[in-house]
Amino acid sequence: MWQKYFRKWAKKYDKETASYGYNPKNLIKPFLKDIGKRATVLDIGCGTGKGLEATKNLCEASLGVEPVEKMAVQAEKRGFTVFRMKGEDVGKINAKFDLITLFASIDFVDSQRVARGCKDVVSKDGVVFLTVEPENEVRVIKDFEKNGFKPIKKLKKQAYEGQDYVCLLLAPRKS
Repeated sequence: MWQKYFRKWAKKYDKETASYGYNPKNLIKPFLKDIGKRATVLDIGCGTGKGLEATKNLCEASLGVEPVEKMAVQAEKRGFTVFRMKGEDVGKINAKFDLITLFASIDFVDSQRVARGCKDVVSKDGVVFLTVEPENEVRVIKDFEKNGFKPIKKLKKQAYEGQDYVCLLLAPRKS
C-alpha cells in the first residue's frame, strides 16, 4: 500500500520534491497571522520533516508522527522528535498540542479517525492546519466538523506544477 511506496521513496523524497517545487512553507504562509506563535506543533505524517521545518519558527517544540521508519529517521536527523505510529492513532498520544499540521498527508489516511484523534490531542485554543487534494475537500471537512472542528480559513494553493491543494485552518468549536 502507500507505506510501502514511501519506504522505497524515502531516500530520494527531499531531492525529488524540491525538484518540482513542493515547499510546505509556501502553503502555510498565508495562514501565519491566523496561527500566530504556538508552544507546540504536531505534524501528522511528517515524512522527512519538511512540514516541521516549515513550522519550527512558530513553536517552541516540534514533534512528528510518521509510520514509515526510513522517513522518521530522516526527520530525526533534522533534529525533530518523531512518534512511530499511523496518523489514525494520534489520539493515543498523552499530550496536547497548540498546532497540528497535516501537509499532504490527510489524503493517505482515514480522515475520520485522524479528526477524532486530533480532537483528543489539540489544546483548547489550538488549531489544525491541513492541505487536502480538492477532490477530498468536502469529505475531510465533514469528518472534522463531525468531530467538533469548524473551518476558520480556506484557500486553494498550487503546491507545485500540476497539483493544487485546498489549505484549511480549523479550530475546535467552543462548548
